[in-house]
Amino acid sequence: LFYAAGYDRLLETDSGPAVRTVSTTFLVDRIAESHGEEVYETPVGFKWVAEAMGEHDALFGGEESGGFTLRGHVREKDGVLMALLAAATHAAEPFDERVDRLLDEHGRIAAGKVSLDCPDDRKEGVLDELEDHIPESVCGSPVAKVVTLDGFKLLLENGSWLLVRPSGTEPKLRVYAEADSDGAVDDLLAEGRELVEPLI
Repeated sequence: LFYAAGYDRLLETDSGPAVRTVSTTFLVDRIAESHGEEVYETPVGFKWVAEAMGEHDALFGGEESGGFTLRGHVREKDGVLMALLAAATHAAEPFDERVDRLLDEHGRIAAGKVSLDCPDDRKEGVLDELEDHIPESVCGSPVAKVVTLDGFKLLLENGSWLLVRPSGTEPKLRVYAEADSDGAVDDLLAEGRELVEPLI
């Protein structure tokens, strides 16, 4: 939620698109849309964020794991810069109040992630098999679109999503979900596990 709050603060005095990784919250997209801005999605990894920021002259770029940067600064994760942005964001409006306001304006968001053990030499095979097992619906909501930037991200008609991607640092597959409640996220993650575990 820091990404969303920070981007919202920047848009109070500046303009420009955002860049986020495939595993980062859609709340960023909702905020951008309300300001008439674009959002560019990249694979996980800050090098992709930095590259897309340059291509699109993005105001803000970041990833779900907490790495962020701003236009006009070094295109690398910068903790000191983000600490300053966090302070400026909080000074303009207390952080918890800003987040509550954003969720009230743009819809409640819940997210979660599980990691499944998967040998590195099986990751590609599992994803190849998963391509042939993409369901038509997940948790009762039809799959509206499948994004293949980094693994498989299933965008559901109800606005939720489920992502399965290989870890780039560990022998694991990551399953991510975002929905409008913790219970819905738990259900999505459970269905994601059921989909992936038999293929490992």
